[in-house]
Amino acid sequence: MNTETNPASRARRPLVALLTLVAVIAASACSAPSRDAAAPSSSDTPVTVVDDAGRTVELAHPLRSAVVANRYNVELIRAMGSIGAVKSVDLNTAQDRAYWPQFDPANVIGKSQSEINLEKVIELKPEALIIPKNSPVDEYARKLHGAGIKTIVVTGWDNASLPKQMTVLGKAFGRPEGAQKVTDLFTGTIKKVSDRVSSQSPKKTVYWEYGDPNTTAIPGTSNDGWHNMIVSAGGVNIFGDPNIKGDTIDPEAVLRANPDLIVKTTSGGALKNTGRYTPPVDGEFARIGAEMIARPGWAQLNAVRAGNVHLMTGFLGGGLGKAVGTVYVAKWLYPEQMKDVDPNAVFDQWLDLQGVKPVAGHTYDVPAVR
Repeated sequence: MNTETNPASRARRPLVALLTLVAVIAASACSAPSRDAAAPSSSDTPVTVVDDAGRTVELAHPLRSAVVANRYNVELIRAMGSIGAVKSVDLNTAQDRAYWPQFDPANVIGKSQSEINLEKVIELKPEALIIPKNSPVDEYARKLHGAGIKTIVVTGWDNASLPKQMTVLGKAFGRPEGAQKVTDLFTGTIKKVSDRVSSQSPKKTVYWEYGDPNTTAIPGTSNDGWHNMIVSAGGVNIFGDPNIKGDTIDPEAVLRANPDLIVKTTSGGALKNTGRYTPPVDGEFARIGAEMIARPGWAQLNAVRAGNVHLMTGFLGGGLGKAVGTVYVAKWLYPEQMKDVDPNAVFDQWLDLQGVKPVAGHTYDVPAVR
C-alpha cells in the first residue's frame, strides 16, 4: 500500500479540494439551462385547458414533455421559455438547422401537422402532441388516447386569436408569465400599427400571393392568417370575400382590381410554403420579382408602376403570429403614417426573443416599371 507521508502533500489537500469545488460550481453555471433550453415545469398541480378546438384537456401536471407540429407553435413555445420540454417536432420545423439546432430532421414526428407518424409519437412517449386546428385532430386524439398521450390544439399561425393560443400554452406548460410576455409583444406591435393606420380612408388595396403564381389568401382557408395580416396592416384584400372557393384565382381578376400594393411571400429555399432563418440565395428574389412583373398586363398595374411590389419570406412574414409581417405591409401601404416605425427593428426584437441573432435578406423591393 502506498501511504503518503510527505507533510507538504498533506497540506495541499484542502487547497486541491477547494479548487475542485470551484471548478464544479463553474461547470454547473456554464451548463445552466439557457433561454433556448429552459427547464420544464416541476409543478405537480393538475391542469385543465380548453384548447383552440374547444376541447377540454386534463393534465396531471404542467407539461414536462411534448412533441409539437407547426413552426408557429414551436416558436411561441420557445419564446415563452418552454422549449426544453419539446422532445421532437415536424420536418417543416426541423429542416431549419440554423434556427433549431436541437432538432434532428432524421428524427421527426412527420413532415407536417397533416402527416404525423403516430407510431413515432408513441415511441417518444411525450405527455402531449400539440397541433394546429388544420390537422386531423380527432383521428390523432383517438389513436393516441390508448397510449396515454394527450392531444392539444394550438394554432400559432392564427394571428386573429394569438392571445388565446398563448393562454392555452402558458397554462399547459405552467408558464403564464412567459406566455404573457409573448402576448404583450404581439398586442403592442399590432396596436402600434393600428394607432397609425386604422383611420385611413379609403383604405389601400392589396394583392397577396403565396408560393405558386395566382395562389392567394382567402378568408376561411389555410391561408386565412395572411388575410388577417393584410387587414391588421390597414389594407383591403382584393380577394377577401370568404365565398371564394379554393385559394387559386383568375389572373384577370388581379388586373381588374389594380391593387395599390402587391406582396409575394416565398419559402426562400425552404420546403414549400414554409420558412427558414437563412435568407434566400442571391438572385432568387430578383428572379421571382422579374417573373411577376413580366406577367401579361402587369406592366400597367398601379403597384408595378409605383414600385410597390415587395417580396418577403414566410419566415419573416409569419414571425410572432404574422405581427412582423403586419408591420412591413403597413409600412409599404402607408409610409408617411408609419414613418416612425422601423419594421426591421420589430423583426430583430422577435428574433431576440427566439435567442438568435438578427438576420438580413428576408425582404426585397421589386424595381418599378416606368
